[in-house]
Parts: sequence; C-alpha cells; structure tokens
Amino acid sequence: MNEKFFDLNREKQDRMINAALRVFAKNGYRHASTDVIVREAGISKGLLFHYFTNKIGLFSFLFDYSVKYMLFEFERMISAKEKDYFVICREMEKAKLNVLRSYPYMNEFIEKSLLENQIDIIETIEESKNLYLNTLNRYLAQGTSLSLCDGLSKTRLNALIRYTVDGLTKDQLHTNSFQPEMLYEQICDYLDTIKLLATHT
Repeated sequence: MNEKFFDLNREKQDRMINAALRVFAKNGYRHASTDVIVREAGISKGLLFHYFTNKIGLFSFLFDYSVKYMLFEFERMISAKEKDYFVICREMEKAKLNVLRSYPYMNEFIEKSLLENQIDIIETIEESKNLYLNTLNRYLAQGTSLSLCDGLSKTRLNALIRYTVDGLTKDQLHTNSFQPEMLYEQICDYLDTIKLLATHT
C-alpha cells in the first residue's frame, strides 16, 4: 500500500480512486488512459505520478486496495456459521452493495482485472488475486445445505449466479439512475428464481 497517498484528505483519495476504477473497469489495463483518469479526478498528471510512479503502479495499488476493501466487507457481512448456500450468496451481495455505495466500479474493476492476460499485470496482482479467489471459494464452499436438481453441479450453479449478477450489475451501472439498493433487490429476486429452478424443494 502507498502510505503517502493515505496522507491526502479522504475526499481527494476517493475522487482519484473512483476515477481510476471507472477508467480501468471500462477499458482494461492496456487501453486505460491516465490522461482520462486525471481529468475525471480533477488533478494534475504530476500529482498522480507523485503517488503512483507509473500506470502499472497505480493499477497494482488499486487492485490490492480493492481486494482488501471487498474482503473486509465479506468478512463483516458473511457469518462463519451460515451453511445455507443462497443465504451466503445474499450476504455476499449485501457486502458488494456496501462497497458500491462508496466505490461504484470496484467490483467491475476486480472482475475485469481477474481476466487480464498481460504477463506483467498477472505477476503484479498474482498474490492479491489468489487471496481473493481462494477466499471467495471458501465462502461458497461453506454453503453445504444444498440439494441440487439432477445434472446441475455446484460449479455450474456458481457460474450461473456469477454471470447473472455481473450482467445485472453492468446493466444498472451504466444507467443514469443507478441505485445500489434497487440493484440489490433485483439480484435477490433473481437468486430466489435460481434457487426455485435449481434445487429440490
């Protein structure tokens, strides 16, 4: 983590973080422009590179920060004793809702970053990436009270829910009237539908 950056006032920190998250989430690392980031953040390029030596330094900081922030919310919202898979999914989405209130593009940034294929990016984020994926898998594996319909594996169910949630989130994020609470309600409705179709009742 960049300690100098955290000496800035919180409003300026969040302005810089949110601008960078949005640009990287929308364009990926290769096509993200630091010129656009500084313009959206309302700062100079010199200030950006005072705290982050270069583009990859900024990206690496953002990914580490995003993973730590997201995992903190997961730990806060997901009960270690909960065994119902769909309750865990709801708690996970509630944690993401808390994140969205401060950082609307953080989850989309993480998901896009996990797909980066540049070798220098892969090496830079490898440790945080593994921490994030292992923790996510641990939470999902915690949900043992699940009786799936014939032919549906838990792996496929995880993928179905992930694609559904990601699609709903992207659709909502790119509207002018984005409201995290409404997105959460919509996701919960879809989770209820998936549960009805995917499990023995």
